[in-house]
Amino acid sequence: MEEDTEYLKLPLEDRCVHKLWKARLNGYEECTKHFAKITDERSPEFNKFAPLMKKFVTDSNAVAQEKALDAVLAFVENAHIAGKTAGDCTSGIVQKCLAAPKRGTQEKALEVILLYCEIEKYEVVQEELMKGFTQKNPKVVAGCVRALSTALREFGPKVINPKPLMKQMHTLLEDRDKTVREEGKKLVIEMYRWIRQALKPQMSSLKPVQVIWKPAIFSISRCSVQILTPL
Repeated sequence: MEEDTEYLKLPLEDRCVHKLWKARLNGYEECTKHFAKITDERSPEFNKFAPLMKKFVTDSNAVAQEKALDAVLAFVENAHIAGKTAGDCTSGIVQKCLAAPKRGTQEKALEVILLYCEIEKYEVVQEELMKGFTQKNPKVVAGCVRALSTALREFGPKVINPKPLMKQMHTLLEDRDKTVREEGKKLVIEMYRWIRQALKPQMSSLKPVQVIWKPAIFSISRCSVQILTPL
């Protein structure tokens, strides 16, 4: 049976929301090229696609979704209006990307998050990622914690605010899921690397079962700081 390619005659934005996943896939691939070629960051072309960014990242087809993230990256890199999509897009990434079966989808989703931080939308990014801590799926929670650890490592505490994270520290370390607890430990290590003494009062109130690995955190963190400090 000959494949239906009538969708190729449709406008690009219509292909991106088509019921056929191959049509959407084609649309995302063309968008990636299209966005990169636009020389004016305030072009009205970007305005047409801004409302679609959340739909891009939440595509129900795994293959199309990964290509959609490429298109979102190109959009955020080139569009002046990209900042206005940060909240909805990050929310969609939390829901559908950070725990996606495909590793490539997870990695590209993290790239989008970091790019939003680069264009100074880090507050809304952190807010949406922390909302993900309440998700029932532990893979989503772990993905959100991992993303925040990465963003903190890349941009520091002036971008990713440690204070609200400190309030969630005990909850993460007491989670029933092992992966969430492990990611929580990594986040604590990263926070200690930056704020050190400010974190110690929080550490002193840890439960006995958590104190077992507390010395290791301080030891690892000191090593990390020492390596990163210029001579």
